[in-house]
Amino acid sequence: MRNIMFKILLVVSISFGSFNAIAEDKKPQSEALNLDELLELVKSGKFAESEEATKRENRFSKERNRQQTLLANAKIERAKLEATATTLETRFEANDAKLTLLEEQLKTRLGSLYETFGHLQGVASDTEDYFKTAITSGQFGKEREVFLGDLARKMGEGVSVATIEEIEQLWYELSRELVASGNVQRFSATVIDNEGESSVEDVVRVGNFNAVAEGRYLTYLSKRGAFETLPKQPGRYLDGTYDVFDEDSGFVQFAVDPTGPQGGALLVNLISLPSFFEQIQYGRITGYTIIVLFLIAIGVFGWRFYALFTINGNVKKQAAGESADENPLSRIFDVADKNKTDTETLELKLSEQILIERADIDQYIWVVRLISVVSPLLGLFGTIIGMINTFQAITLFGTGDPKTMAGGISEALVTTMLGLMCAIPTTFMAAALSNYSKGILAILEEQSTGMVAVRSEETHAGSSV
Repeated sequence: MRNIMFKILLVVSISFGSFNAIAEDKKPQSEALNLDELLELVKSGKFAESEEATKRENRFSKERNRQQTLLANAKIERAKLEATATTLETRFEANDAKLTLLEEQLKTRLGSLYETFGHLQGVASDTEDYFKTAITSGQFGKEREVFLGDLARKMGEGVSVATIEEIEQLWYELSRELVASGNVQRFSATVIDNEGESSVEDVVRVGNFNAVAEGRYLTYLSKRGAFETLPKQPGRYLDGTYDVFDEDSGFVQFAVDPTGPQGGALLVNLISLPSFFEQIQYGRITGYTIIVLFLIAIGVFGWRFYALFTINGNVKKQAAGESADENPLSRIFDVADKNKTDTETLELKLSEQILIERADIDQYIWVVRLISVVSPLLGLFGTIIGMINTFQAITLFGTGDPKTMAGGISEALVTTMLGLMCAIPTTFMAAALSNYSKGILAILEEQSTGMVAVRSEETHAGSSV
């Protein structure tokens, strides 16, 4: 009896563990108090399980039938699409064969005209590309580019033949460009300055090489269909831009760049070259130091040259017996007048005064001489710094791009140039000041020697009496 009870309890526990979800949806039942109640609970659980399984089977059957219906409909749709695809493929092959036959018939009927399509397309396309950057487009407008583009596309399709008017228009545009390349014309056009402001100005076109306004070279902007002032002008060639406006006929001097319709590579390279003041910037601190020293040397030279020039004039007047302002020679004469002693004493007094005057005459000449010596050394110092920067750039970026080394090389060369440009003239300045002062001192020594000689003669004459 106990075994039967254990079995019943085991079945009940399994039933409640398997169908826990079903039991949770329903209200909890009262606990079984005896075996009869437990048996009733098992029967009710089996009934609920059987009822749920029946519902699931019904749903599965309905879903299976719906899936079979959808599958059948899909197969029918696929069959229809395959039939349509077969029909379209057959039609495509027939049309392709027909198109090939019609193209062959078109080529046969066109004959030599078919080659004309290619020639016209090539000429129109190449001419359109040329006109997009030609400076004559600033005068003749962009309508010809539109016409050539349409003609090139039409000939590229190879369906319709070019009309007589289109061929004549193409010939006209080529002829007009040919004529324009050999004449000089003045016309009004839109010009954009360096600030981006546009205005209508008179422009002179010199062939198909250059276009200029008064005092400015221009370049053509294809995107805007207008002329633009070059950001930097070739200063020494600008006189011709005024001459072509002033003269209506005859010959004038004008700098033409024949290397291209956009101002040419020559003009572009010319204006891209840095000026002297822009080159100085490559020298950096060393270059600026050399320039400051050079300016100091020029100032000292100007001051001392003027002072020596004045002293030299007064000394020569004093030596000639003329009236002059106070000068070194007059002070030497005063020393000679105040010292009526013997010849040796007078000679020593005059030599002392000459030494005093020499200090005033030679003052600050050493500054110019020192700058003439230091300047090339500073240039060499800048050269070393520039080469160090160059090697550092090579270490970081390699030698693939020369622009990475250009800064250091420019610094090295510019500082050397500035050092020599400062040293050469300052050497001449120092030599000029030195020679000027030596000339003045020579006059002073000559006059002093003469006064000593006169005093000596007077002394010997008095002793002999």
